[in-house]
Amino acid sequence: MRYLLFLLSLVMTFAVKAQKIKTIYANENQVVALFFPNTIRQAVVGSESFTFSHNKDNPQHVGLLQGLSGKKSNLLVVTSNGSIYSYALAYRKALDTVNYFVNTQESIGMEKPLRPSPFENIGTRTVEKKVLSKNTIDTLINREEYFSRFSSYHMKRNQNSLKRKRKNGLVLRLKDLIYDRTEVYALIEIKNKSGIDFELDYLKLFKANGNKRRKSSFQKKEIRPIYKHNLPEIIRVGGSQSFILTVPKFTLGDKEKLLLELKEYHGNRLLQLVHD
Repeated sequence: MRYLLFLLSLVMTFAVKAQKIKTIYANENQVVALFFPNTIRQAVVGSESFTFSHNKDNPQHVGLLQGLSGKKSNLLVVTSNGSIYSYALAYRKALDTVNYFVNTQESIGMEKPLRPSPFENIGTRTVEKKVLSKNTIDTLINREEYFSRFSSYHMKRNQNSLKRKRKNGLVLRLKDLIYDRTEVYALIEIKNKSGIDFELDYLKLFKANGNKRRKSSFQKKEIRPIYKHNLPEIIRVGGSQSFILTVPKFTLGDKEKLLLELKEYHGNRLLQLVHD
């Protein structure tokens, strides 16, 4: 099993190369604690220079990391609900952070297999159906590949525009909502027409109840993405960026609306776009 997890960690390094992997620093003198949303089921590090310990007999949410000076490595964690988390590991003599509270958005995917349902007759060529292997590694790769390829296709060809919000020189546009199998792909664009670079803190989706004409706060429930495609970290002055958030399929009630909330990192700019 440890060998399988090690192979999985290597394969997932390539499978998520388009995503930014967080680096966690450790040393031999301090214990770094990682608190996960669900209890830890399995974990493995790629080098003997680092150790990650967790309670295997009575699973808990916390794991403890230490490391020795040497080459960088990686950590792969699978939690009890099947969520997979991947981090780069590096040695640092003095640590700024010794406690990490992991949120569900940091998950790179799910261990649970998906039924094969590739999109066909895209553009001028046909994408053949793939039969997913029962092997967990193949399942994970196919899941990420499907999301990536589906997103890339619509990023290039979709010119729709459902709703737009302007504020403080920023334009937040919801281009389209594409329902496919058990997911919804939210196509989004941010334009920066202000005189200051916009550094992204977060872009969140919510199911919300409330009156958008009033300044009262919405009652909202977050729809957490399971895949992020081309999500930017910064929008330069005069620039724009399109990206896609893949979320579990959802429906809106009679009084519910879809709320997009864009927040600036280390800044006060906040945009809320409401789509009926």
